Amino acid sequence: MEDEIDLRKYVHVLLRWRWWIAGLALLAAVAALAVSFLLPPSYEAKALVAITQPRYIMQFDPRFEAATDILPVYKAYPELATGDELLGDLLAGLNPLPEGVETLDDLRDLLEAALGADPSVVRMTARAGDPREAARIANGWAELFVDRANEIYGGQNGEQVRFFEGQLAEAQGKLEAAEGALVAFQARNQGSSLNAKLGSARQEQAEYLAEQRETVRLSQDIGGLRAQLATRQGGATATLGDELSVLRLRTRALDSAGAGAQGLSDIQLQVGEQGTLSGRTVEELVALLDALQDGLEGKAEEVTARLEALEPQILALQQQVQEVDNEADRLTRARDVARDTYLILTRKVEEARIATQDTEREVRLASRAAAPEKPVSPRKKLNTLVGGALGLMMGVVAAFAREWWRQEATPSSKEQA
Repeated sequence: MEDEIDLRKYVHVLLRWRWWIAGLALLAAVAALAVSFLLPPSYEAKALVAITQPRYIMQFDPRFEAATDILPVYKAYPELATGDELLGDLLAGLNPLPEGVETLDDLRDLLEAALGADPSVVRMTARAGDPREAARIANGWAELFVDRANEIYGGQNGEQVRFFEGQLAEAQGKLEAAEGALVAFQARNQGSSLNAKLGSARQEQAEYLAEQRETVRLSQDIGGLRAQLATRQGGATATLGDELSVLRLRTRALDSAGAGAQGLSDIQLQVGEQGTLSGRTVEELVALLDALQDGLEGKAEEVTARLEALEPQILALQQQVQEVDNEADRLTRARDVARDTYLILTRKVEEARIATQDTEREVRLASRAAAPEKPVSPRKKLNTLVGGALGLMMGVVAAFAREWWRQEATPSSKEQA
């Protein structure tokens, strides 16, 4: 097929110019090796910093919990290690300065901070032309980083103690103010007096309601007995049972009047002049019942008036009692909240004071850097291989270019004919 690629001609080109290709590859490899010998050596020193978990967390009050999730903090350590302030302190402390280092950027180019396989370990690498210089830079950098990290992310310190002491003083002031407000309220608290008045008014209301119910029932009984007596002839003599029924109703009326509130008109009921229960006619008993009914109606009206006058008094007393209770509850809640806050902060201050006595730091220098024995650059073997590979590729490209140029310069057989 016309579109098929004939690889043989490319192989022929490579074979024809093989010595040129090999020569360029060799030349490039030798040049890379020579440059590697000319480059100054570079040494790397590594110091390790470990972030340890606290062995214990004091917690005097379960309502005041300390944050324990420190994984996000791990990610901040490498950036903290390369911050301008920390590197500025390192640059000021390096005496003499490493060769070629004059600014923060020059120093930052020699340093690298990264988390290890375990995020609680930070690898701090320093590069220099002298192995002892690299170790000096790495160790000084790690020591400064440990101090700064403990200052920022460490446990309890003096600043935290002062902070909690300030909060405690403020809480104590609020507690004293809340207690003073409650004492002042109790000095003018009329809750007991109002409750006594309200209880008395309710008892009086209950007595009036009971008397009203008894009056209604008594009036119904009187009406029933009167209707029964009205069925007889007017001049008939009343029986002993009729006399006793009327007497019982009169006695109930007297008891009801005596049990009522003071000021009600008593119903005057008297036994006959002879002291007997017989001898009255039916008409006399009916008249006596009518008089008794009239007296009960008057008493019912008076009881209703007293109840109507008593109701607004009870409502007003209930309102006053509720207002006093609400104020007492509000002041008591404010005192309780202030007291709880004060007690919590008291425990926290004591906890912080004890924690400041712990000299163990969470960020520690786990491994100091030793002076490296071998340089990390230049890598002569690797540079030689890379140079040879580049020379080989350049030789191949040059071979195809020369072959193309040769064909373009040589006239074709058809043109010669």
